[in-house]
Parts: sequence; structure tokens; C-alpha cells
Amino acid sequence: MRKGSMLVAAVATFAVVGAVGPSAAVGQTTQPATVTAVTDGDTLTARTADGRHVPVGILGIDAPQPGECGGRDARAALEALVAGQAVELETDPAVPSLALDGKSRVYVDRADGLDVGLQMLRLGWATVVVIPSFAPSPQFARLPSYREAEEEALEGVWTDCSGDFHLSPEERLIALGHSAQAFARRYYRRVSNDQFRAAWRMLATPAKRRLGYGFRRWRSSHRGSLSVSARTPGVVSRGNRAVVRVRLRSRDRDVCSGRVVVQRFRGTVTVVSRDGSLAILRFRIRKTSGATPRRSKSQCPRPTPAPAPVSPPPSSVDCQGYDPCLLPGPDVDCAGGSGNGPRYVDGPVSVSGSDPYDLDGNGDGVGCED
Repeated sequence: MRKGSMLVAAVATFAVVGAVGPSAAVGQTTQPATVTAVTDGDTLTARTADGRHVPVGILGIDAPQPGECGGRDARAALEALVAGQAVELETDPAVPSLALDGKSRVYVDRADGLDVGLQMLRLGWATVVVIPSFAPSPQFARLPSYREAEEEALEGVWTDCSGDFHLSPEERLIALGHSAQAFARRYYRRVSNDQFRAAWRMLATPAKRRLGYGFRRWRSSHRGSLSVSARTPGVVSRGNRAVVRVRLRSRDRDVCSGRVVVQRFRGTVTVVSRDGSLAILRFRIRKTSGATPRRSKSQCPRPTPAPAPVSPPPSSVDCQGYDPCLLPGPDVDCAGGSGNGPRYVDGPVSVSGSDPYDLDGNGDGVGCED
């Protein structure tokens, strides 16, 4: 239930017989009384001055009944306010004061002026009931303050019961399960849409601690993700926790090859309800198929270096001590000089050997100098 006034669509027909005051149906009346018993968070028994014991339903509020979420605490809160206390029972001109359930519908004010219904709303152990027959009435002067008190309440049924205190325990577990499934899907949708701050806030502190690192590293681990789709085929709820079964399909970009890698996972996400809000407490996810994408350039294989050039093996050619090389063969003469060849050398030649072609005539180690 959303925090705010609860609208009662149909109200039982009221009788005016036996009302708190003789003119309760036509005008505002007050009557002193003493509270002798408290039944629940919005019902008590009061002894009037004439000795009658009147069952009283506090007008304008609704509180948990015995057996409902918060019922015991709401009853204890009302007992602490009014048990044995002198009170004033005040009717509202727009509302017949006696309902068919036998309760007198009146405001209850302590002798010190404390509005008991308003205080129960402030404590968070009641919600506002707006009855169509009197909500539009200008006489219902307490409605604005009652609504304001309800909106400002942060504890009581709002933390313990999420405001839905009329749900049975079984209904509450079912509601928690549905909420947890939607919460888990929302988490993965935010991750898929790069709404990392919003997704990070959905993690409870224990979940963040289990990761072993902070927000920045967690965010970077999702940077390569193109999309994450989540299905929640089942849930088991117990207490304030719901274990949601999830099936995930992620599409990630491999930074080395540039290809899209599809991965599939299965597991559970544990969602906890605390103070009226949900948070992810634990992930237990395992991969079922798909390759593992590389998210960092450091994971890419280094290129294979080009092979070093191979030096040719030492030459076995016989140059006979000449440089440039003069292979063994027919006679060699210097070009432009005497001799009949048939081979000629144009330019100086270094001679370090036996000089079989007699090119170094002066023995200085250089042939064909001129």
C-alpha cells in the first residue's frame, strides 16, 4: 500500500441508537470517560460517567488487528498512550457515531489535550481512513493534520509492514516475492542501460563488501557490456528475504577482436526488505555457456615479431685475393692497358694474394692503378 490515505469505498450503514452523546448524529458532542481496556491499535473500551462501558473505535484511523503485521506493537503503543487515562470522546457532526459493529466512532483526546488518533499516526502505527460520507465535509477539521502526520511518519507499519499490515503472512511473502523479482530485473536493466550509480545503490552493504572492491572497479567490470537481459522464473520468500532465481543473457564486446560475445548465466539473487525498502544482499551466479570476452587491451595477445634476417652462409667463391672479386678463368688485363684479355678490369683492384693475373706490376697491393 502506498503511503497516504486509505479510501474506504463502502461503509456499513450507521445506526444512531446508543451513540456516545444524545445528539451525536446532528452535532458535535463530547463526553468524559476513562479507558479501561485496549483491544488493538484503534479500538479501546471506555467507562463513561454514567458507568457504561463503551467499545470505541478511534475515528479517522486504521491500525493493525491482532494477528496482522504490527498488530502487537500497535496495541502496545495505544496502551502506552491511554491505558487507565481520563479521555474526552468527541463525535464528528458528519459521521454517525455508532456503527453496526457496535463501536462508537469518535475522536479520543486525553485530558492533557493529546489527540490520540493523531499521535498513533505520528508513531507510524496507524493510517488515515477517509470515509466518503464525511471526507468532503468541512466539519472534519482533523483530516488535514491526520494526513500530514501520516505522510511524515517514518517508522511503525511503514518500516515493519511497508504499510500493508492487513496482508496475511502468506500474502506478505507472496507480495515480497513479486517485489523482489521486479527489483532484480530492474537492477540488471539499469546495468544494461549504463545507469551504474542507480544500480550500485540497489546493493546492500554486505553485497558490496563481498565484491572486494568499490564502485569504480565494479563499474569498469560492466563497461564492455552491450546489454543484459534477465528472466526471473521463480522465487522463494522467507521472513524478510526473497531468493530470486535468475537467467541472464549478456552481449559483450571483445576489445581484441571487436566481435560480440553472447554469454548465458544462471543462479540466484537474494533480496532483503529492510525499513520498507529492498536491497540486493547476495549474488550466486554461474556461467552456463558462451565464450569469455576480453575487456582490456592488456588481455590481447601480443603480435608475433617478424623473424630476424638470416645472414647468408660464408661464401665459398674463390676470388684469388682480388677485390673486386676476380674468379678463376681466362686471363684478365687492365682496361686501356697492354694485354690481350680476354677479360679486362676497369679501375683499381686490391691485390692481396698471389696475383695470378699479374695486375700489380709494382707490388704495392693495388693493380690497374692507371
